[in-house]
Amino acid sequence: MKTLFIDTHLWNIDIALLEDGKIVKHEEVIDKKNNSEVLFPTLIKVIDNTTFDEIIVVNGPGSFTGVRLGVIIAKTLAYTKNIPIKAISSLECMAASCGKKNVAFTDNNGYYVGYFDNDLNPELYEYITKEEFLKQTDIETDVTYDYEKIYKYALAKDYVEPHFVNPIYIKKIGVEK
Repeated sequence: MKTLFIDTHLWNIDIALLEDGKIVKHEEVIDKKNNSEVLFPTLIKVIDNTTFDEIIVVNGPGSFTGVRLGVIIAKTLAYTKNIPIKAISSLECMAASCGKKNVAFTDNNGYYVGYFDNDLNPELYEYITKEEFLKQTDIETDVTYDYEKIYKYALAKDYVEPHFVNPIYIKKIGVEK
């Protein structure tokens, strides 16, 4: 089974093609401000006329624009190609990769934090200030994605009808504060 993995939840674009859970091809674009311009060419580079059987998309939390970009591309591909799709959070990717129950990443203003149970099922996602984060203990922030572990984690997830894949937003925008 070939799986297309799409992650655009923050500043990086991360696209991988896996076959039976093993990476076949991977492209990462680091810290570009024009992700909308480089996502599609990066995706084309990875899939390169290859057919794939399913899509796993990271649906947030993270950058409003980044999350929407990846989710829209994944939904469009799934719908037009009639390919099943699974959504996984960026925090689930981190927890699955490192096996830790509490994980976080920063957007330079605050921290997106995920708390998981012993089986790495999400219990709570929150966005906290840097000051609040410094009071926390036992939270892993330095996590490198392990695509094989993420794939195994995603096996337990159900496929979602493409129209029902929605971004996860937990950070309040200025008007909500």
